[in-house]
Amino acid sequence: MAHDGAGEWLLDLAQAHRLSPAQRQIVQRMLGMFPDVAFLSTVEIAERAGVSQPTVTRLAAALGFAGFPEFRAALRDAVLAGIPDQRIPHRQDAAVAAIEQERANLESLKRVVGGDPMNQAVRLLAGSGPLGVVGLRASAALACYFGYFARRVLPAVTVCTDAGAVDDDVLQLSQQGASALLVFAMPRYPAGTVAAVRLARGLGLATVVVTDTALVPFADDADVLLVAPVGTGLVFDSHAAVVTLAISLLDAIAKTDPHRTQQRLEAHESLVDRWVHDT
Repeated sequence: MAHDGAGEWLLDLAQAHRLSPAQRQIVQRMLGMFPDVAFLSTVEIAERAGVSQPTVTRLAAALGFAGFPEFRAALRDAVLAGIPDQRIPHRQDAAVAAIEQERANLESLKRVVGGDPMNQAVRLLAGSGPLGVVGLRASAALACYFGYFARRVLPAVTVCTDAGAVDDDVLQLSQQGASALLVFAMPRYPAGTVAAVRLARGLGLATVVVTDTALVPFADDADVLLVAPVGTGLVFDSHAAVVTLAISLLDAIAKTDPHRTQQRLEAHESLVDRWVHDT
């Protein structure tokens, strides 16, 4: 999406870098300080944003600048450039930009779901009984989401979201005859997630890792790496593409044994009247 004005320049810059939630919050507050923000010190920005001065300095580094003076010079250039439409992006503008980013993320999945790694992941996961699913911290909800629906079509699914117990869970899966492990690893990548992947491989389990970029430092520890970019335009990551990839993966696994899938879905359907609230 094309952006006009200094505020849009800052928003684009933030979306192009991996920022922490705290750093994104500072950017959002800075967007409301234009054009003055380009002429403020780190102390003044910190006071207005309600954060510490070192936090503002670290933001400049996270955005790719050698230091805050270089970042402020770039801000000034953007403000003084005289670009028509010096409109300041509000929160609504940031949300619209985030939706556009997620649209691009979803578009990128076409290459993933039609590629050889996806086919390999389906073969490995469909052949594992039980199937283990790991997701810690920010990835816990993704693991639970996948596991909730996976139990509708697969006979044995174990979801691991407790960092303190994940090693025990992986060991137990191996002892129960599992042959593959599905791992969701979204930023920031928990050390326990990487340790679980390495333990699984050491125990002879194939590892399928769903993450946000092929450049993760633990890429070599995965037998199959499936990439689904995350949205970074808001304070917290958004996972539209990751959820779509997860459910597409499960759909493909279910189709490897259509008879079993149909039987299990019909059995589940017979229980719906026990819990659904009909309005």
